[in-house]
Amino acid sequence: MTGWAWMIMLVVTIVNLYRTRSIAFPWQLWLLWMLYICGYLVIDFSFLGLQLTLQYMLPLLIGIVASGFIYTTEDLHWMFKWFTMIIALIYITFVFVNIFGSGFTPNLAVMPMIFSVAISLLVGLFFLNSRWSYLFFAAILFLAPIIETTRMGIAAISAIIIFHFANQNIKSKLVFGGLGLLIFLIVFDSESFQKKTFYSGTGKISDITLDYYDNPDIRSTGRISLKKALEPGLKAEPIWGNGPRADNAYLTKITKRRGGEAHNDYLSVRYNYGYVGLAILLFGFVSSFFSLYRLSKQHRESHYIWLISTSSLTLYISFLMFMFTDNILKYTIYFPNYFFAMIGIVYSLRKNEDIGCDTSLQ
Repeated sequence: MTGWAWMIMLVVTIVNLYRTRSIAFPWQLWLLWMLYICGYLVIDFSFLGLQLTLQYMLPLLIGIVASGFIYTTEDLHWMFKWFTMIIALIYITFVFVNIFGSGFTPNLAVMPMIFSVAISLLVGLFFLNSRWSYLFFAAILFLAPIIETTRMGIAAISAIIIFHFANQNIKSKLVFGGLGLLIFLIVFDSESFQKKTFYSGTGKISDITLDYYDNPDIRSTGRISLKKALEPGLKAEPIWGNGPRADNAYLTKITKRRGGEAHNDYLSVRYNYGYVGLAILLFGFVSSFFSLYRLSKQHRESHYIWLISTSSLTLYISFLMFMFTDNILKYTIYFPNYFFAMIGIVYSLRKNEDIGCDTSLQ
């Protein structure tokens, strides 16, 4: 189903791209990345390489298309309503499975990804109008990765609480920074987290930060073995990489399992596109972050722009964290599509004077 979902989204995006007349999204900052992966595909073509290239391109195209629409407050409320319904449906299925122990379960690594988008918006709404109900709903969503002991999900959502860009008060920053850190430390020291993370059953934070890939006590669910398996290819082609989706072909061959994944986007991009590709990708992230940051500071009085821009800025942190333990660049329907759509909406709102000057937020 997920395969069909991203392909349907690709078709819808391409159709709307041809209809887009005004683009506000800063596509120039991502142009080098798009040209690099498309050019590499032409040089070293494969069906899997084509699939990967389209998956990497899709969220950016969604951001471009999203920036071409004109939004009213009613449009924004409608989108938030439907997004809330999607999140609620996922959470209901999660609760159902945990209570009855059967049925479709969304309690995978991808669940905290889409929940982090909702949590960032909810926390942003709290900082804008101080309604504790938003913080309550964010806490309810945060319980899901804690219950499932989804380690990076817990860390990434904790980072949202600690670093949210909508929090401009120094005292509030200290309080929420301390709160987010305290939650993470409590969860880290819990028996379930320790047993899931360390073979010995006990460990320190330094064990998962300083020498994650070199610590034999870490339960990495195969990530350490996969990294070691890819090391010859990384050393053989460090600059330009081994070609689009070469990691999948190699891991499938040695593991005898279809769809071999490194579960680390930094590692995958390095293996496929080399240090050059990874540097170009990170340039896109860093340059677009500062572009959005400048826009956000200039339109602080517009509550809609401020909410979506600060929530998106915060999600940059979560995005880069998820990349360390997952293939989030490929998981377009769980995070990147929403992320770049939000950025596209912000740039569209900036050029719409009516809503760009709106200081109300219902």
